[in-house]
Amino acid sequence: MSKEKILLSISMLVSGREEMRKSLNSLHYFKEAFPCEIILVDTGCNPEQRALAERYADKIIDFAWCGDFAAARNAGLKEARGEWFMYLDDDEWFENPQEIVAFFTSNEHTKYNCASYAVRNYFNFEGTMYDDSYPSRMCRLEPGTRFIGKIHEFISTFKAPKKVFSDFVHHYGYVYKDDAEKQKHTERNIKPLLEMAEQYPMDPRWSGQLAQEYHTIGKYEEAFETSRKWLEEDRKKYTESVNSPIFIGCLYAFALISLDGLKWYEKEEEWLEKALAEPVVKLAFMEPTVAFFHLVGARVYGKQKKDEQCREHMRKYMDSYRRLKDDRQALEQGADLIVASVFQKNLLYGTVLSAIGSLIRVEDYGLAEEAFYALEWEDKKLLNQYETERDIVDAACSVAFHPLWARILQTLVAREEGMKEMLVAFLDVEVTYKRYCQEEKLSRLRYLVSCLDFDHSYILCSKILWAEQDPESSDQEERRRQVTEKLRQLFEKYPHELLEIRTEVWNVPEKMGLLPLVDSLVRNTDYLVWKHDVEIWCSEADLANISGWDVRIAGWRQAPDIRYDFFGIKCLEGYLRHYKDTGLKFLDLEVLLWKYADSVIEFYQPYYREAVFEQIPEALPEDIQLALRLKRLQEYREQGNDLKALEAVRKCLGVYPALGEIVADYAGMLRDDVRRRDQEAETARMDLEKIAASLKNMAKHRLEQGELQAAKEILDQVCQCVPQDQEAKALLKQAEKDLKENSKENSP
Repeated sequence: MSKEKILLSISMLVSGREEMRKSLNSLHYFKEAFPCEIILVDTGCNPEQRALAERYADKIIDFAWCGDFAAARNAGLKEARGEWFMYLDDDEWFENPQEIVAFFTSNEHTKYNCASYAVRNYFNFEGTMYDDSYPSRMCRLEPGTRFIGKIHEFISTFKAPKKVFSDFVHHYGYVYKDDAEKQKHTERNIKPLLEMAEQYPMDPRWSGQLAQEYHTIGKYEEAFETSRKWLEEDRKKYTESVNSPIFIGCLYAFALISLDGLKWYEKEEEWLEKALAEPVVKLAFMEPTVAFFHLVGARVYGKQKKDEQCREHMRKYMDSYRRLKDDRQALEQGADLIVASVFQKNLLYGTVLSAIGSLIRVEDYGLAEEAFYALEWEDKKLLNQYETERDIVDAACSVAFHPLWARILQTLVAREEGMKEMLVAFLDVEVTYKRYCQEEKLSRLRYLVSCLDFDHSYILCSKILWAEQDPESSDQEERRRQVTEKLRQLFEKYPHELLEIRTEVWNVPEKMGLLPLVDSLVRNTDYLVWKHDVEIWCSEADLANISGWDVRIAGWRQAPDIRYDFFGIKCLEGYLRHYKDTGLKFLDLEVLLWKYADSVIEFYQPYYREAVFEQIPEALPEDIQLALRLKRLQEYREQGNDLKALEAVRKCLGVYPALGEIVADYAGMLRDDVRRRDQEAETARMDLEKIAASLKNMAKHRLEQGELQAAKEILDQVCQCVPQDQEAKALLKQAEKDLKENSKENSP
């Protein structure tokens, strides 16, 4: 191909990245449309990757990597023969660049000296989160064109006029598998940037790039100090260049967002004033940078609930946003690095969430609506902005109702996973309002939530509460009708959540005389659903919750039903689980176990033959197996048969895991009780034997003294108390014999 026919030289550094094939394939858009050449600079491909590169390249240059990106780029630039030059990396690929192709095929390229296309930088592997940047990657090839910079290299001169393309390349280079990979990549960049900043202290570009790298890995103090040092010290040495104002603005921007990351808000406010007073930012083309400062201002004042200052900065930002968000020329001329994202959604989302509460509190409906709906919320998942979401809810409850507040909350709730996030905020402010008796706010919260159109039990419960208390409704029957309808929906849609619903909701049907309705709804609930959810609730509920529901269910019950019976059993299980919290001792725990066993057996009896209960087959449900074994244990306890009781309690262990720990505790108590009573009996026996021995000695002495009657009386007592004492029996027998003989001798 002759030199005069080449319109575009495309240069790419190749090192064998996974995306290299995509990158090279995308260059066919140009090769097939107009004369161009592909120059590949090999910085470290293996043989297989090298073979792939050779299939695409017009020229391949071997470059021994020396840690200098500009040197590698210049190696490719030196071989370029096209009228225009373009460069990219082997992890970037074009998405149908029709505008660039038309630019050359229509000869429009003859009217411009440089151009830029978009680089779509993704932040997740799914490709759903990204920002577009607009680096200048194309220029007319002229003598003296060269790359500068060991890293974050750039072409030395870009002369006007400039063509702006909406064509873009995909770039996943900022998506990392983990924090360690991100840290490694950033630290690779920091070393050469430190060298560049030291080599060129008068140029703010390198300090700005360095501050960006520190900020990327959360080293906010280092990022701030880098920015501060140049702005307050190195600036004295710099020689003004065409790009200096942009990078001075970037340094202020990194100082501000680094202070924000550190939560040094007062200092951030000081630096915001410095940034806005900076002379170079007053240049007309620096408006995007000024807009970035106002964006930061709206965020920092919103976080501190300094509402008027927040509104003022958001108003100024939105003025620029309306005029410049689609003006690529203005953005590329007046912004770089982080400032280039000033109108990007990812940066704006967090700012709007931080500021919207302030805009609501000052009741600026127009600005709040414009700022909030400048964004598309439905695709925002799990923003992890709990504090700001809570502030939005609280702000909406702090001022008079406006339909916009409900619409904003509706938008946040309706996002995928949105209700899951917002529920935390709703519940938190509700607890706060109740704790501090903020009844007016609580009422507004219930009304706002009741306005939401979304299927969720919390929203439905709020509708019930609002229908019962609505101060503008005097029609009691209409209230009853609404509450009745919502209660039916609650049982139909959320039967698995009934036991999680807060007490005040259940107080409504009680106050309105609707307990027969609730009873009917309970008895019509699918038993298997009820059983499953009661079991889960029982395993997690604390003692207060169990006690409260025990009383509540008793109030609902209008007629016998298996659901109530099952619930009663589970309440007993709950009391057993928490027996330590109630202070139950051994005998009290025993009584509760007998009560539990009776309830379980009564529950199952209608469904089994009587013989089953006598055999206790292993096929029976575990809870009834335990109940039947407990009944046998109870019989032995009532009979006072300790040996049989201990044997029976061993058979109860491990039968029903849900109460395994409690049964084991009881078994230990029973064992200790038997041991205690045995020890007491043994002590009493030994004491009795000692008394008996003493009495026998007394009796022997009386016998020796011939006091036979006294000896006999003593020995009678010993034999009654210690019937197994054979010696006492023998002495008594001898005393009786001697008394009888004496009686004969003394008879006339």
